[in-house]
Parts: sequence; C-alpha cells; structure tokens
Amino acid sequence: MLLIAIAPLVAIGYIDWQHRRIPNSYLLALLGLGTYSMLIIEGSSLTTVLINIVIALALTLPGYIRGLLGGGDVKLMLAITPLYAPLQLLLVFSIGVGSLLLLMAFLHIAQRMPLTKAYCSNMAVQQSPFQRGLPLGTAIALGAVILHFQSSF
Repeated sequence: MLLIAIAPLVAIGYIDWQHRRIPNSYLLALLGLGTYSMLIIEGSSLTTVLINIVIALALTLPGYIRGLLGGGDVKLMLAITPLYAPLQLLLVFSIGVGSLLLLMAFLHIAQRMPLTKAYCSNMAVQQSPFQRGLPLGTAIALGAVILHFQSSF
C-alpha cells in the first residue's frame, strides 16, 4: 500500500469520529491513489479488484440496509479496494472494527470514572461513544494504519 494513502485515511477517520460524516472529496482522492497504485506501481489484476469489491459490499451492505452504517462507509470500503489484496482488505476491516470497539469501550468506561468527572467535566458530560453509532470510517483508518505499521516491521 502506498504510504501516502495513510494521510487521507487518517483525516477520514478523524472526521468520521467527530462528525459521523465522510467527505466525498477525500474518498475521491483515496480512490485516485488506489487506482494509481493499482495501474502504475503494483500492477494488480482487475480480478483482484473485483474480488475486493464483492468483499467490500458483503461487509458493508447489510449494515447499510439495516441503517447501522452510512453511505460514506460503503463508499470508503469501495475506495480502498485497489489498495489491498483480498486477505489484507479483510484484515483492515477486522483489525479496525476490533480496535475501534476497544477504544469506544475504554472511553465509555473512562467517562464514568469519578476522576474523569472531577477533572475532565466536559468529557464526563459527553454522550457515550456507543450512543452515537459506529464510525466505520474510523475503524477502517485504524485498521489500515495498524496493518501498515505492523507489516513495516
């Protein structure tokens, strides 16, 4: 994966965490980087990308149909399909969702601690992260960053 694709993914993850929105301009930039990577640098096959599209839709469409995910989450999974091999795409998704759930559980617990209420009153008053829904864009960004840096070592 291109290291330069990490920057828009981190920005998408932050925006999705804060606002539960994913800007289409970031998705378009990510898709352009992925297409460039596929065609010029890595030379991946079209078959791999089509398999990834099926995987991305299988992972996100049920959540979108049930109203648990937004359209930006589905578009983000489709935008990163040229960047990964099929197994890596599954790893990005699963590592990201697992990491995000751990982070959200930690914040949920931290908001109820007496020290948090005493010293970080603005954090204690905030809505629980679980009540705001699952920011899949943040999960995908976390998974991509973790997978990238894990494979670098």
